[in-house]
Amino acid sequence: MSEERAWQRIVRGEIRSRADRVMEAGLRALAGMYGLALRAHLGAYRWGLARRTRLEARVISLGNLTVGGTGKTTSCLAVARYLRQQGERVAVLSRGYRGEGEGGARIVSRGAGPIVSVQEAGDEPYLMARALPEVSVLVGRDRRRTGALAVEELGATALVLDDGFQYQRLERDLDIVLVDALLPFGYDFLVPRGLLREPVSHLERTDAVWLTHCDLVRGSDLEAIRARVKQVAPRARVWEARHAPVGLRSLSGEMRYEPEALHGIKVCALSSLGNPAAFERALERLGAEVIPARFPDHHPYTAGEVQAVAQREDGAEWIVTTEKDAVRLPAEALAKPVWVLEVALAGRPDGPSLAEEMECLLKATDKR
Repeated sequence: MSEERAWQRIVRGEIRSRADRVMEAGLRALAGMYGLALRAHLGAYRWGLARRTRLEARVISLGNLTVGGTGKTTSCLAVARYLRQQGERVAVLSRGYRGEGEGGARIVSRGAGPIVSVQEAGDEPYLMARALPEVSVLVGRDRRRTGALAVEELGATALVLDDGFQYQRLERDLDIVLVDALLPFGYDFLVPRGLLREPVSHLERTDAVWLTHCDLVRGSDLEAIRARVKQVAPRARVWEARHAPVGLRSLSGEMRYEPEALHGIKVCALSSLGNPAAFERALERLGAEVIPARFPDHHPYTAGEVQAVAQREDGAEWIVTTEKDAVRLPAEALAKPVWVLEVALAGRPDGPSLAEEMECLLKATDKR
């Protein structure tokens, strides 16, 4: 078994051998060192040894408690669209993970689509630039710098800070943390022993917790997650959200179907996500027979890899992928029909909508 798979087993608590116990002890030690560094970093801001920058714009942060996919890109898209509908001039600030622009300050979009390549922008910022008309997208590790550029050069009045919970250098008006209901608390260990980027107790810093993929878990599990969140973050609003399928389009965008067209179809679910199970489960709920084809998160697909997926003898009629993966697929290498599942962030049918939730949150910030 590969070292990566052994790590995944140990993170899940599956200790099978003496070698596993040795590896688990090492991971605990590394997690302890990470925890000490994290406390020192946060303490510097708490004790006034480091200061945050305040920009002349409303700043809304969306972040994660854990590593892996919580649906953050879909949430950023939803919040940016809402702010634009309220008349704000919006810019999304992303680190641009693994993109060539990560180390600097680069404008990916001025509000009319991407002006750089996906390699320069990174897959998530590139996707957002394509999906958000009249919204600017900027990438760079230093969000103080990209935020100032958005305000001063692009006239932004509202900044959406992508993956901002751990980013302490910038003042924000609203902190939203996404918690994936499928794997909410990262096995209760800090990385690398678990998946937590911060202890669960740090949710006390946030204004709102959005429970994503809540439609993919049992009601009793959801209630237990909500109860724990309220225990550690009693002042935070908790909103239950789902990633609602809204369309199925061909990779070229020339053809479209309703998501229900997947019913009864045997599909290869091609993804490179932090949490591929949520994508695969969504396809199953639409009636598809799913054969997973998983790659590491943010994987740069090669033509050979996607050809191998297309040529697998597994009986799959279609390949279905995510919007984030679609921007990295070499389309010319794909022989089978490839479809992109489009999703949108939505509240539970019996709960508040995204617009209602954002209205409540922004009213609360205005009263501060």
